[in-house]
Amino acid sequence: MNQLIEQLQTKLFTGRLNLEARDGPTWTLYFRLGRLIWQAGGSNADERWRRHLLRYCSNLDVTQLEQLVSPQENYREYSILAKLREQKLIEQQQLVSLIASSIAEVLFDIMQYIEAKRNGDNPAGQLSHTTVVGEVPGVLLAVIPTEEVLKKATQAWQKWRDAGLASYSPNLFPIIQQIELLQGQASSKQIIALVDGTKTLRGLGQKSGRDVLALTRLLMTLVKTGAIAFSPTPKLRQVVISKETGNPSSAVNNSNSSLKTEEDTVIQVAPNFNKVAPPATSKEIVSPSNAVNNSNSSLKKEEKTILQVGLPAASKVIIDVSRPLVACVDDSPTICLSLEEFLTHQGYRFVGIQDSLTAVLNLIKSKPDFIFLDLLMPKVNGYEICSQIRKTPSLKNVPVVILTGKDGIVDRMRAKLVGATDFLGKPVEQDKVLNMLHKYLSV
Repeated sequence: MNQLIEQLQTKLFTGRLNLEARDGPTWTLYFRLGRLIWQAGGSNADERWRRHLLRYCSNLDVTQLEQLVSPQENYREYSILAKLREQKLIEQQQLVSLIASSIAEVLFDIMQYIEAKRNGDNPAGQLSHTTVVGEVPGVLLAVIPTEEVLKKATQAWQKWRDAGLASYSPNLFPIIQQIELLQGQASSKQIIALVDGTKTLRGLGQKSGRDVLALTRLLMTLVKTGAIAFSPTPKLRQVVISKETGNPSSAVNNSNSSLKTEEDTVIQVAPNFNKVAPPATSKEIVSPSNAVNNSNSSLKKEEKTILQVGLPAASKVIIDVSRPLVACVDDSPTICLSLEEFLTHQGYRFVGIQDSLTAVLNLIKSKPDFIFLDLLMPKVNGYEICSQIRKTPSLKNVPVVILTGKDGIVDRMRAKLVGATDFLGKPVEQDKVLNMLHKYLSV
């Protein structure tokens, strides 16, 4: 890959380079006159975008960023950055750092994929490439020093490989598999608070302020004991607080778990991010014991006592499994993320759905008590989804509130005709969200 990029650099290539794995991910690198300017694709593109926004634009309201450009805009993320620069909401150095860091991350993932293929560990097959001349964003935000970012990615990959982590993607999600094995360790509370099953290794590194390599090395010692496992997808964590001992124990991914409902209370720790697609180089679960996804685990929910997990004070999560489940159908990952963070802190359960084609099917599976529904989405719009919801017996009485930046009389009338319960304008305001929930739910 390094040689291919160097060739494009020598030819002063302007356009995009597509790198595609058979039955695997596709990455895209954008060049202008042989210099890298942007990236796209991979198995964790949305999560990568959110992390970099939080890292370099932490002072911005991510929900409002989605209003800057149309959902149908080409190079949408790049266009959002262009709007931020235009409105002087981001410094040029921040912009350069964000773009360079995201490109280096993509290059690292490509290198890991190629290495896995070379070692025979990658079932997805050969990585093929195509170039398309001239297809680049219209505006140029920054020219990234190609040699520098390529060197940075190469060094990061070499360190990762030399640490014995070549088979472990930093896009994996650490999950607590046997919480009992963490008891008695000095850092157990911090680990329980950090590893909630919803963030990748890269995400946990950013959240904790630690280098992802150092953090992964630490977690690997716990993987070897069976306390933690790595999963290619997020896994909702459940914790059981024993009434006899007051100690937490794992209620999921534990092959020996046998829980008594009269003695224990189950609480569910809500995720902070929506589901992210699995990386191509990962196994279903990476764990020495591989004792996960036990279908024999029996959890009854007769008691619905609100409990606090034994976490540090600043990270306590209080979730009552009897609280209403709120769904948000919106193709914008940042809107789903912001609603999820806000509502779970208010004690609600939450499910985010970004694919409009499978929205109704996912709603039937999750059985929400309340639905926020975006009006303008690609493929299937909010009117059509709302109409399908009202024709579905299990969903026909669920309150549906339309989220829209268009709040005209025609839109309201059309939404009412297909069964919408109410309207909520964008950008979404937290107090108005709560007002809607209080208005239509008996909490």
